Amino acid sequence: MTGRERIVQVLKGEKVDRIPVVPFIFNNFINEFYNSCDADPVEKGIEIYKHFGFDIILRTCNVFDYLSEAACDSKNWQVTETREDEGNQWNMTTVIKTPERELTQKKRYSRATENEVVEAVVDYYIKEEADFEQFVKYQPTVPQYDCSIIRKARELLGEDGIAAPWAQGAFNSVSFYRKLDDLIVDPYINREFFNEMILYFSDRMQDTISQFAAAGADMVCCGGNVGNATMVGPRFFKEFILPHEIRFTKKVKDMGLFYLYHNCGDASLLLQYYSKIKMNVYESLTAPPYGDTLLEDALEKIGKDIVLCGNIDQIDFLKKASEEEIYQEVKRVLEMVKPRGNFILGTTDYFSEGTPYNNIQAFARAGLEYGRY
Repeated sequence: MTGRERIVQVLKGEKVDRIPVVPFIFNNFINEFYNSCDADPVEKGIEIYKHFGFDIILRTCNVFDYLSEAACDSKNWQVTETREDEGNQWNMTTVIKTPERELTQKKRYSRATENEVVEAVVDYYIKEEADFEQFVKYQPTVPQYDCSIIRKARELLGEDGIAAPWAQGAFNSVSFYRKLDDLIVDPYINREFFNEMILYFSDRMQDTISQFAAAGADMVCCGGNVGNATMVGPRFFKEFILPHEIRFTKKVKDMGLFYLYHNCGDASLLLQYYSKIKMNVYESLTAPPYGDTLLEDALEKIGKDIVLCGNIDQIDFLKKASEEEIYQEVKRVLEMVKPRGNFILGTTDYFSEGTPYNNIQAFARAGLEYGRY
C-alpha cells in the first residue's frame, strides 16, 4: 500500500494496513532542519517526512495571496501598503480607497524565533456596517492566484502522499475583516448583517479554494480555531456559526476535495456539534494545558464517519519527554483509537523548533510499530 493510498483510504473511511503517522510539519521546522531561511517548502518538506519515515500530508504548498487586498487593486479599490519596522517587530498598514471612503487594516508581525514569524490583525477594515457595504459594492471578484506551488507539490508527491494547502473556514474567513468582540455582538444586534458578512467572505474563500482544487490539491485544511469553545461558547457556536460551517464544508466537498477542520484550541464543549459539520477530518484533539479535549470524549462524541487527527503534544511533550515516554504515549493513544478506526496519528499543531530529532524519530517508529491493525 502506497502512502497516498493509505491516507486516501482512511479519508474515505476504508480499511488500511495501519494508522497513518502524519505530524504537522510547517515552514519553520523545514528552515531549521536545513539551516536556511528560504528552504523550498515543497521539495524539502517532502524530504523531511521521508527522512523520519512519516506518511505525508503536505501542508506547505500554500497560496497565501488571498490574505492581501493588494491582489484586488483596481480603479475603485485602490490599495496601498505601508510597512513600519521596529527591530524584530513590524507593522503593515493597508489602506483601501473606494469612491466613497477609506478602509484601514493594521497587522502586527513579530519574529518569534529565528525561523518563525507570527502575525495578528490589530486594526480591522470593518468597523461599522457601512464599511462592509464598500466590500460588497466595490471589491473586485477574486483574482486568479498563482497556484503553481500546489501543482508542483502534486507532481513531486506522486504516490507518496497528498497535497493539502491551507485556507480558512466560514467563521475564520470573516474574522480577518472584523474584530472578534464585534462579531460576537453582531448577531444579537443585527443578525442579517452578521450573516451577510460570513456568506460574503466565505463565498470568496470558496472561490479561492476552487483554484486550489483545479491546481491539483487533494485536501484543504481550514482554520476553525477563532470560533473555539472559549472564545464563543457552545450556544453561540450552535446558533450562529454551525449552520455556516455546514454549508461551507459541503461546498468544499462538492469540489471533490477532502476537508480538514482545524481547531487547536479549546473544543470540549463543541465536540457534540462537530459531527454535524461533516468534515472529512477533525483535528487537533488538543489536551490540557494547551486545550481542553480528552481523547476519550472525542471518540465518544464525534461520529465514526469523521477521521480524527492529532493528540500528541508538540509544545512540551515531544521536546522534553524521553524516547521511552514517547513510545508509551503513542502506544496508549493507538490502543485507545484502534477499535474505532478512522484515525491519523499526528501532533496538535506544527513542530516547534528545537524538538530533538531523536524524539521525532521515536514518535515515527512508535507509530509504525503500534499502529498496525
